[in-house]
Amino acid sequence: MIPLVPVHESILSSYSRDGKTGGPRENLRPLHTLTALGVAHPMMATQLKRLNDAVLAAGGDFRVTECHRDYATQAAARAKYDAWVAAGKPKPGTAQFNPRSMKAAFVATPGRSMHNAGRAIDIHVGLLNFPNTPSDRQLDRFWDICRPLGWEPVIRQATEGASESWHFDWWGDLSGVRNRLGYEQAALCGAILVGHGDLNSYAAKVQALLSRAGYDIGKIDGVAGRQTQNALQLALGRSDVDRVLQSRDAGVLTTLLGLNAG
Repeated sequence: MIPLVPVHESILSSYSRDGKTGGPRENLRPLHTLTALGVAHPMMATQLKRLNDAVLAAGGDFRVTECHRDYATQAAARAKYDAWVAAGKPKPGTAQFNPRSMKAAFVATPGRSMHNAGRAIDIHVGLLNFPNTPSDRQLDRFWDICRPLGWEPVIRQATEGASESWHFDWWGDLSGVRNRLGYEQAALCGAILVGHGDLNSYAAKVQALLSRAGYDIGKIDGVAGRQTQNALQLALGRSDVDRVLQSRDAGVLTTLLGLNAG
């Protein structure tokens, strides 16, 4: 329903042309050249450019390790996380840890990640390099810049080295969904809207759009029950919602997408 767009060409990834991380900025690949990784929700893409410019203006070095993930990429990453958990969470570098089949960091359920929604970034925290800022305050400085621009960390304190210290979400028009239904449901809503949720039926799309518009439909589950039907009737101002749901009218999705977020 909402096409993802390439991020601005000035935003750099964390990867050099030979696929390695680190090194001078002039050797880095622009994020938009990383195909599916370098696209984002249109509004998020605009906000990412603002964040990039603000960090650079403050003298920092802004590099994005990951942006968008499609469903298959998320599923592969989750499988590695699950393998690590099943092995007892061995420490990286030990004989029990297999870097090819394990991932020692949390990965959200496929289709329910803000990366799937094209609304999240992972940054290279270790190379922020803000001038006149101690090494253990670099992340604090980044938080001071990103949060007023609508970017939210997933950890509670700016602690370098903490798991997920690199992950930031831009909620925008999904803020109301997150406040009502929580993180996972809001991420699912966003992923459905761009075609990368683990629920992609017509009913799930209707539920995601109604939730985005502020209607109370309970959890997004792909089942158009009485709450969903009542909300759809209110949103459309018509009583034939059974026919709408049965016909899978694409025009209704367009109408719901045009509603203000709530």
